[in-house]
Amino acid sequence: MSRSPIRAEVRAAVSRRLLPFALVLAYLVAVVVVDLRTPAYLRLDVYAALAPVTAAAVCTYRQTVFVGLVDFFLMVAHHGVLTAESSPVNRVGSVLGNILIVGAAITVARLRRDGDALLERVRATGEAAQRALLRPLPLRTHSVVVDGFYVSSQRDALVGGDIYEVVDTPYGTRVLIGDVRGKGLGTLGAGAAVLTAFREAAYHRRDLDSGVAAMEQGLTRYHRSAEYQARTADAHAAEEFVTALVMGTEEDPAARDGSPGEVPVVFVDCGHPSPFLIGADGGVRELRATEPGLPLGLGELVDAPRSRQRVTLPPDCRVLACTDGVTEARGRDGGFYPLAERLDAWAALPTPELLERLRADLAAHTGGRLQDDVAVLVVERAPGSGTGSGGRR
Repeated sequence: MSRSPIRAEVRAAVSRRLLPFALVLAYLVAVVVVDLRTPAYLRLDVYAALAPVTAAAVCTYRQTVFVGLVDFFLMVAHHGVLTAESSPVNRVGSVLGNILIVGAAITVARLRRDGDALLERVRATGEAAQRALLRPLPLRTHSVVVDGFYVSSQRDALVGGDIYEVVDTPYGTRVLIGDVRGKGLGTLGAGAAVLTAFREAAYHRRDLDSGVAAMEQGLTRYHRSAEYQARTADAHAAEEFVTALVMGTEEDPAARDGSPGEVPVVFVDCGHPSPFLIGADGGVRELRATEPGLPLGLGELVDAPRSRQRVTLPPDCRVLACTDGVTEARGRDGGFYPLAERLDAWAALPTPELLERLRADLAAHTGGRLQDDVAVLVVERAPGSGTGSGGRR
């Protein structure tokens, strides 16, 4: 990484910290100078008390202490030493009033500093807990690389109702993307239950169907837990479900009946938005399931198992999967986000650039006001695996 961007960031950070401090000091000096140059009956120095109060709101704790001390000594010198026109009572009152204002400003700055430190600790703890639930992207296995991004619709939250995971197993790579009904931190329990079941089943169950069944069982156990029942005593527990798309690469040599570099992938759709196949030539095709299955949590409503869809991915092709926070994102005019149209225009871009463009365009489309959590994954062959080149990275 070049040092120029780092130096620019450092300079910007220093500027953000020093500019308010310099402005407050300049204001304080200007008030004192004007007061010294005007007649004594014009008491402009009282406005100097705004300096430490303002510093407490926009400056650091140390900067506020410095501004307060400068203000105090200037006022003491002005009313207690340099001038003798005013009465002793007025001079003592001005000094004591200044002491109270400076002390209050420093106290507010101290509370603000302690509050920011506490918030930072809570945020760091929450980030560690949330990252334990969803690992940072990109994620790699011996056969594929999965990159993407996640945006929670809830402010200051890293995760919400969307989930994803990538597991390298003896049977191949297993990829999950899902969406818990609802949004925000209240959906973490159901999401964690599905993720835990998926991670365990991926290692011990060869076929995706039994893995999906294990995920549904894990969600059912969570719904039957005392914690969930207590939390939803006045709600309808049966209304919570999870849409999911499970993808698995086949490592069985007998399954590799295509051309060199092709990747056999199996999809199990549990009521989730269809993924898109991005071809090496830039073409985009939606991989719509012939018979989409029901979401997790609703599987017992039908006797038939969820259908499997097998697709052979040509070399250098990528698969983009997302949650409905993307496809159902509404713009200012009420229209849905045109994902297929955008992907068709950006299909030739490298994966990191495509994801960056998609994230920025989605924010522009919604005006930065997401109504639902957003998760996007791009799956492509890992560099050096097989004869393919591993996609554009």
